[in-house]
Amino acid sequence: MNLADNRANAAVDESTGRSGETVERVANDLKMGILEGRYAPGQRLISRDIVEQLGVSRSSLREAFRRLEADGLVHLIPNRGAVVRRLSPDEIRHMYQIREALEGYAAQLAAQRIDEGANRQRLIDVVARGRKHRERPVFQQFAIDNQDFHREIVRITGNPLLADLIEKHHQSVFISQLRQVISEEEVIYQALDEHEVIADAILAGDADAAYAAMKKHLWRSADQLLERLNNSLDR
Repeated sequence: MNLADNRANAAVDESTGRSGETVERVANDLKMGILEGRYAPGQRLISRDIVEQLGVSRSSLREAFRRLEADGLVHLIPNRGAVVRRLSPDEIRHMYQIREALEGYAAQLAAQRIDEGANRQRLIDVVARGRKHRERPVFQQFAIDNQDFHREIVRITGNPLLADLIEKHHQSVFISQLRQVISEEEVIYQALDEHEVIADAILAGDADAAYAAMKKHLWRSADQLLERLNNSLDR
C-alpha cells in the first residue's frame, strides 16, 4: 500500500464514521509496538511517520495517543508530541507493590475456586500453550500467551472489577524496558518456569503457595530491572 492509498483510507475512515474503530486499532497497534520493542522507552513517536505507516488521520492518531497516555504508556510533551514512557526506579517499585497485592490476591482466590466449572481444565490448557515457547521462543507470540496466562487466573476469580484494576497496572512499557536488560529468550524461559510453579499451587488449591509464587514471579523481573537502573545511576 502506498502513501496515497494510506491517505485515502484515512479519509474513508473519517467520512464513514469509523473513527472510533480506527482509534482503537491504532492504539492497540502502538501498544503492541511498545510491548514488542518496536518503540523503545524514551523514543519519540513521530506523528507524520505513523500516519503514513498506518493510513490514519492525524485526529485519530492524537486520540490514540491520549488513550495511551491514560494507560500510562506514553507522555504527551508540549512541542515534542508523544514519547514512550520510561519508568523510574520509584515508579517500578510502586507499580509492583500494587501488582503484588492485586495479582497475589487473584492467585489466592483462583486456588480457592479452581474446582468450579471448567476452571481447572482451562488453566491446564493455557499453561500447556505456553510450553511451546521452550522449543520456539518467539517473543511476539509469547507476549500474547503470557497475557492470556495472567488473564485466565483473574478470570477464575470471577471478579471483573479485579480484572480491570490488574489490567490497568499491567504495563507494557515495563516489559519493554526489561528486554533492554536481559535477552528475549531469558525473559521467556524465566516466565515459563514461574508460570508452572504458580499453576501447580493453584491446581493444588494451595492459596498461600499461589500468592507466594505470584509474588516471586512479579518481583524477580522487577528486581532485575531495578538493579540495572540503580547501577546506571551510581556511575
